[in-house]
Amino acid sequence: MILVTGASEGIGFACARELLARTTTPVLVTGRSQSKLDRAREILDSPSRARLAMLACDQSRATDVATLVSLVERAERVDGAILTVGVNPAYAEGPHRLHALSLATIEQTIRTNCIHALQLTAALLDRFRRQRTGVLVWIGSQAQDVGLPGAGLYCATKSFLTGLAHTAHHEYAARGIRVHLAHPGIVRTPRTAAIADEFAHRHGLHVAEPPQVARQVVDLLLDGDPAAVEVNLC
Repeated sequence: MILVTGASEGIGFACARELLARTTTPVLVTGRSQSKLDRAREILDSPSRARLAMLACDQSRATDVATLVSLVERAERVDGAILTVGVNPAYAEGPHRLHALSLATIEQTIRTNCIHALQLTAALLDRFRRQRTGVLVWIGSQAQDVGLPGAGLYCATKSFLTGLAHTAHHEYAARGIRVHLAHPGIVRTPRTAAIADEFAHRHGLHVAEPPQVARQVVDLLLDGDPAAVEVNLC
């Protein structure tokens, strides 16, 4: 089984489709909305649907994350995982400078992007450690190096993944585990469509589509260089 979180749409769903097309391994996808997961499933052909399992999981909710962790622990085998979940409060609340962030927003974003991401990461690494094999890919963002005004909290949580990925590499590479942190640039997804083109035009940047990013992410999962812990994507 390969796990892809946040896969009801956007990069996560594109990664799931790429995995189903390029492997014979069952794929488990998660997403906050069961209805979105169901709609995504309907897009796939019948053979792909037969290998796809779905779990409604809101990574901001401790109980949902605990359920996913339990599933990872009980699965017959877990070959790899692509963790795409990362909320950006700027989309829901609009851009806020750091001094204007509410405590509730800070806590919820860190809980989702850091605490629960680490909880799931720990469960996966323990599973891979016992199997002596496994590949973990986190989806970061090139925004962490830019420090986007109005999205500082999101950028900070993506920087959190850098320390996590490098430490995981040093702690588990000798046990046959590969880890990669993939940093996309601007990607046109349902969440970013309203602002991606305008932002890219203003700064002279390229906007990627989810399938482009997914191909590179799945390349990392299936055949990545063990030494390439952090990788910038298109």
